[in-house]
Formats: sequence, C-alpha cells, structure tokens
Amino acid sequence: MSKKLLFIIGTRPELIKIFPIIDYLKSINYTNYKIVSTGQHKDLLNTYWRVFNIQPDYQLDIIKEGQNLTQLTSKAILGIDNLLKEINKEFFPEIILAQGDTTTVMAAAMVAFYNNIEFAHIEAGLRSFDLQHPFPEEFNRKIASIVTKYHFAPTSTSKKNLLNENIDDKKIFVVGNTIIDTLNYFINSSLLKKHQFSEPKLKNVTSNCVLITCHRRENHLHLQNLIEAVDKLSSSYPNHTFIWAVHPNPNVKNKVLNSKLDSKKNFIITDPLEYLDLIKVISLSYKIISDSGGIQEEAPSFGVPVLILRETTERPEAIQLGLSKLVGMNQTKIIEAFNNFIPKFDSLQNPYGDGLTSKRIIDILLTNH
Repeated sequence: MSKKLLFIIGTRPELIKIFPIIDYLKSINYTNYKIVSTGQHKDLLNTYWRVFNIQPDYQLDIIKEGQNLTQLTSKAILGIDNLLKEINKEFFPEIILAQGDTTTVMAAAMVAFYNNIEFAHIEAGLRSFDLQHPFPEEFNRKIASIVTKYHFAPTSTSKKNLLNENIDDKKIFVVGNTIIDTLNYFINSSLLKKHQFSEPKLKNVTSNCVLITCHRRENHLHLQNLIEAVDKLSSSYPNHTFIWAVHPNPNVKNKVLNSKLDSKKNFIITDPLEYLDLIKVISLSYKIISDSGGIQEEAPSFGVPVLILRETTERPEAIQLGLSKLVGMNQTKIIEAFNNFIPKFDSLQNPYGDGLTSKRIIDILLTNH
C-alpha cells in the first residue's frame, strides 16, 4: 500500500540513521516520499548529503546565532508547520518520520499531532530517567512519545521503557537501530576497507587510535577535566595516537584549541570527521572517550570499548554486556578506566541491531496497522 511519507531531518546523526531507510525505499523503487532538512546542524549536514547521495526536497533555516532553546523550538515548530501549509496540495504526508531526540524531532512530533498526521518515531523509548542528562534530549523524546503512532524501539529495554509509560503495546515495534544498517552498508560494500582518509591530518594513522569526542551541553562546564585527563593519558601512552574530533560549538572548540594539545607528537585535533573517516578511526581505535550516543552504538561492531563521558546513558545494553563504561567528566575516573577497563567482547555481535532495521520499519509502515 502506497503512503505519503515525509522525513524530517535536522542533524548529522539523524541523517546517518535515516539514510538506510531511504536507501531501502530506493531499492524497492518506492518514490512516494519527501525529505525536509530543518537546518538544525546545517554546516555539519552539508557534506553528509553528498556522502549519502541524498538531497532534501525542502530546506528550512531554523538556526540563528545567539538564539536559545525556546527560540529554536518555536522556529522549528513554525517552520515545519508553515511548510506543510505550503506543500498542502502537492504533497501532504500521511506519515511524518523523525529520528532520535533533538529539537527537530520534538517539533516534528508536535506539528504532526496538531495537523492530525500519524507520527513515526525512529529510535523510540530511549530513557536516561534524568531530564537534565542529556539536556534537553530526554525531555524532547518523552514529549515525542506522547503523540507517536509508530514507536520503533531499537531494543527490548527501549520497549520496556515505553510500556512503563503506559504506551500501547500494539504501537511499539522492536526493530533494532538503523545505525547498524548504515554501518553494514559501508562494511559490506567494501567502501570502508578501501577508504582513504579525507582529513589530511589522519593520513599516517594506521592503528592504536584513541578517539575523543565531546559535545553535550551538560559537559561544557567540565571540559577542562577532560582536557587534563587526555593530556596525561597521551603522555602515558606515547605509542597511541589521540584524535580529538572537535564539535564546532564555540563553548567546546575554543577551549580545546586553546589547550594546545595538538602540540604533542601523538595528539591530533580535527574538525568533525566525515562519516567514513569517523568509522575508520573507530575501527582502528584501542579505546574511545566520548559522550556520543551514536558512537556507543557503532563501536561494539568493531570490538572497541567506549568510556562514556556521562553520568547515565539511555543506551545501557553495551554497559550491561561489559563492552563500555560510564566515567562522567571526572578526571580520575577517566584515567582509571582507560588504564584498567577490560571489555568483555565474547563476540562481535552488536546489541543494537542486525542490519535489517530499515526493512522492518518500512514493512510495518506500508502495512495497515
């Protein structure tokens, strides 16, 4: 059954995780869909549209310098709602789809509800049970869940979280996480194996990497702790190459650049990495130090442990299996875990998916439920 699908994408992680769904639609010659970019991470997204050979049909521009979250949210809601009015006659969707927990996702869910359009939430049911960590993502996804028709939960834990919030069991579908579909696409096509780093600073990197990323708002005030921790670790491990892919947020970027860490022989500071560069670095890593949700999901596929720069995580599966460890932004904990944490990789089976998530999602949406 053909249904009009509208994908709303705001950030780089959302595009990475929605890409395999669109790729699957292309593989079955399904064309009754459109893509909206809200531009929440416009600069970071531009390169990725090219990498994935996807172009948005509609482009919003919700980011203005100096705006706060309230202003961002209002611009996102109005932008999406006005777009629906503009395209009412040419393409009015039957289902709006969004992925994750950003302001774009919450706004898309609210606009869908106000316009009596079914909303499909990809990666539903993730919970940290703390509205301040991550902020504002925990709030965003809880609000989205209230109005969602199709909850595509990545794991049984995510489903349990939704059931505990009295979400109808018939609306919840455990499908895995689409990030594994994306990973498999690049691994199985040999694109990853053949890939040469596009970032010039990485051209001599071959193994024993330590990838570092940090971008969450709640960690900005504690960034100096991380800087001092990785400074000490890079001195203690001179045969490892420490790579900090720095988020463009000035609160992060300026502090990291001013630290002069890249004056050390085994330390590289780069801008955010293109996806294939990122995945290749992950595959070559000894350990990863990060607050990224996506990296928590990707790293198990390569047998790489993640020291998670958070006090809690909505992705507990890897921790429960002994594959990753929470360290927060505590300098002592980061160093101790780096020195002593030994992951339990009995197999490389990723707890977050099997690569068939996109097919499951589309099969469900195109069947009457």
